[in-house]
Amino acid sequence: MSEYYETEDDFFLEPNFDPNSELWSTFLTFPRPSLLTDEKMEMYFPRHDGRWSSETKKAIKFHNADGLDLNDNWAMVRKDWTCPVCSRSKQQIFRLSKKNILLGKLELHHDHITDHITPYVESRFGPDWRNGFPIGFEKVLDSIERLTRRFDFCLICSECNAADGKVKRKFRNKIDHRFSFTPSEIAGFVIPQAHKDHDVDYEKAFELWHAASEGFSTRLQLIENLVTDLSDGHLLQERFGYGGDQTIWNFKRPSELLTQEFFRDAAGTEKTYLLSNFSSEFLARSTSRDSATLRVENKQPNIEAPTDEEFGNYVDPVSSKRWHQAPNDWQCPCCNRSKRDIIRKSRKGKWAGGIRDIYENIEEKDDKTIENRLLLFPNYRNERWVSGVRVTSVCSDCSQVGTHIAQSDRNFANPYLTIQDIQDCLKKVSPHKRHNIDRNLAKTRILQNAAFASAHSAFQSFQSLVSSFQYNADHWHHFYSTRSEMISNLCEHLRIYHNIMDRSLQIELVEWVLQINLRSNEKNLT
Repeated sequence: MSEYYETEDDFFLEPNFDPNSELWSTFLTFPRPSLLTDEKMEMYFPRHDGRWSSETKKAIKFHNADGLDLNDNWAMVRKDWTCPVCSRSKQQIFRLSKKNILLGKLELHHDHITDHITPYVESRFGPDWRNGFPIGFEKVLDSIERLTRRFDFCLICSECNAADGKVKRKFRNKIDHRFSFTPSEIAGFVIPQAHKDHDVDYEKAFELWHAASEGFSTRLQLIENLVTDLSDGHLLQERFGYGGDQTIWNFKRPSELLTQEFFRDAAGTEKTYLLSNFSSEFLARSTSRDSATLRVENKQPNIEAPTDEEFGNYVDPVSSKRWHQAPNDWQCPCCNRSKRDIIRKSRKGKWAGGIRDIYENIEEKDDKTIENRLLLFPNYRNERWVSGVRVTSVCSDCSQVGTHIAQSDRNFANPYLTIQDIQDCLKKVSPHKRHNIDRNLAKTRILQNAAFASAHSAFQSFQSLVSSFQYNADHWHHFYSTRSEMISNLCEHLRIYHNIMDRSLQIELVEWVLQINLRSNEKNLT
């Protein structure tokens, strides 16, 4: 059951602080990046930079650039960050691409030996290996990854990250493709310059590989041994109770208290959605992908169709189960292409394509439901009303229409398009080829559907209320002496958390919510 203060006097309309008081309060203010000017972005985020910052604007002018590519990692770290490998500052890392686009990119460098573990397990035990492994194997595999990698994730400049790949491509027949140079090793063979890509001392890099190769082989052997022991059930780990001392020690820490109080105060409002969407708004406001707009629309390799054998052997690597479950005469409800037609050659020459699930919001049409939900949750945008979610399987190209828009313009992060929207945006559909889409229409529809994000958040709050009331209804005889006492408690909940003061209206809404549960779960209160 939810905790709440017993009297209205316990709620403050403005911050209250008295060191000797049994209660104190404060106000928290959060900016909305999507609504801020460039000047206000600098005011609220003085330690960061993005396409809005004066530093970035000066760099664009200094390099006489025609556009800007600035990625998430660049926007998320402080403006005084320097690459731990080449020691260049952000301003020194800025460089022009061949298309005169200013590049500001940082990458998370990681040990590729960890990428080898899951494919290795699958090669030994088959595609359904998870079904044969003992319960709890995921946690042990995580431990194997941590034990066998040579270094942790490390944020470095894109040029340092690319240098690792350059060396392995040059010596592709001599250096194991699963091997990764550590940040300190990369520092030993790159020759950095401001505003340029690195030169690489390939001879030094190969010497470093040779020095590390024996240890690398030992790690590969260790993976094989540990995976064998895990599959034999010799490395199981049990988890009971709280799930670790970290959970216990976090209890009532400042961060936990702040989170708890925020969500208590924000319950039934759009504040929770705004906070969860803050990172997306900040990145949409800060990053830039101008190179994406320069790509030729729908530029693809020559169109090829799979042979009967290729189609028969093909399995969607993203979702093999969904692919196998769909019959060969399946057709995409958006573009009407067959299962065979949606397979196409990627730029790397491999067959790609599959079937994906799209989640559509079902709009609420019942006037009484809308009226009652508006009483319960007035602090949402409430321009749209959602009553549930419909799942439809479509081809991967149709499912990615909104994604392609977001990739080129972060202002359209988390795009929502209905099946009808996707159909309307398809300019040309061909077998074994990406769709040619009407990008302007897609952007228009995404903007028109923006209110659904708030509507879905409001629906989730309503579902939470219904679930809470259902719990009380199912277990009232454990907590209350009579059903009327249970109803009274739920009425008090509406008074405190939903600001509904009229007693008769409280009772009416409680009974209405409980009836929703009666209809959905076919249960009766006695």
